[in-house]
Amino acid sequence: MTGLTVLHVVPDLRRQAGGIAATVPALAEALRAEGIDSRFLTLAHDADFSGRAQTICAALGNGRHPAQLKRMVAEALSGLPSGAVLHSHGLWGMLNHAALTSAWRAGQPRVISIHGMLLPWARHHKKLRKDVAWALYQRRDLLRADRLHVTSHEERSIVAQTVGAAAVSTIPFGVDLPAVVPPLAGEGATLLFIGRLHPVKNLEALVRAFVEVAPKGWKLRLAGPDEGGHRATLEALVQTLGAAGCVSFAGPIYGVEKTRELATASALVLPSFSENFGAVVAEALAMERPVIASCGTPWQAVEEARCGWWVPPDRESIGRAIADLVQKSPETLAEMGARGRDLVTSAYSWDRVATDMAQLYTGIVGAPRRAPEE
Repeated sequence: MTGLTVLHVVPDLRRQAGGIAATVPALAEALRAEGIDSRFLTLAHDADFSGRAQTICAALGNGRHPAQLKRMVAEALSGLPSGAVLHSHGLWGMLNHAALTSAWRAGQPRVISIHGMLLPWARHHKKLRKDVAWALYQRRDLLRADRLHVTSHEERSIVAQTVGAAAVSTIPFGVDLPAVVPPLAGEGATLLFIGRLHPVKNLEALVRAFVEVAPKGWKLRLAGPDEGGHRATLEALVQTLGAAGCVSFAGPIYGVEKTRELATASALVLPSFSENFGAVVAEALAMERPVIASCGTPWQAVEEARCGWWVPPDRESIGRAIADLVQKSPETLAEMGARGRDLVTSAYSWDRVATDMAQLYTGIVGAPRRAPEE
């Protein structure tokens, strides 16, 4: 595999952008062990982004003119070696569309990672705008791709129903396994949420369920960036419920801060209406923390492996899971956490993910391809 280059197209690589911005650089790092060189094409990244030397970035601001995008894409593609793969992450963005179109015209192999953007909740968010994009270019881009990549069987089913494409690979994203796992805190108990503060995360139901069932001594911690002013809605709800003493907000957390929050938590909760993967679940399991995940996430495995709960995303079901969690002893929670780490080790290590993704790239690079357009 040595010598293959992959250009990852990600509109926003800033930490505040959330899941894709964290996942793609981690994937690129894991691919190095497979001899794959990764480069990035983006509209924005943090000043300390580790891959900035391999990145083409244009700060186009609000006026993203098609001519500018075409120039940036042309620059990125012209610098790629022969046989390089274009890997587009996410849907709807004009940067992704411009890159896929240029690569298609040049006859370059193309992969599109869906990143949950065809799941029902996501598809209906800003539906009118997406319907227009679907008719103009998005469906065509998907059908032209050499391979579509999804992270769960549920997402694969949605893609098959929506696009009817046969060339779909299911490969979950990975997680780093910490060398040292901190024990559960001896005093106090915290149920932790990490993610965007956004209505899709179903946090109002979580807050109500927690306040209803959690005993004295338990805390709910909501960590993540505010999106669209949803934090103010949640803070108002906490005040209305008189729960300021047991529900707190951590704001955005990354790197060491994120690790510290997981280390001090007793369990993680992800009650979303819709998630294509939910990497934070794997991160919590790797830290040997049990997880409450909604059926809107693809994490049925936590229930099967007896390291957590997989429940419908309604207040009553979330409440029952919390009530079950809080009555368990620290020893039982530690046993559940150990089973969670075993699950991650066997199925979600970056080594395994990189090997599977490298095989995906190899398969499309070697496949017959039509002659480039003039």
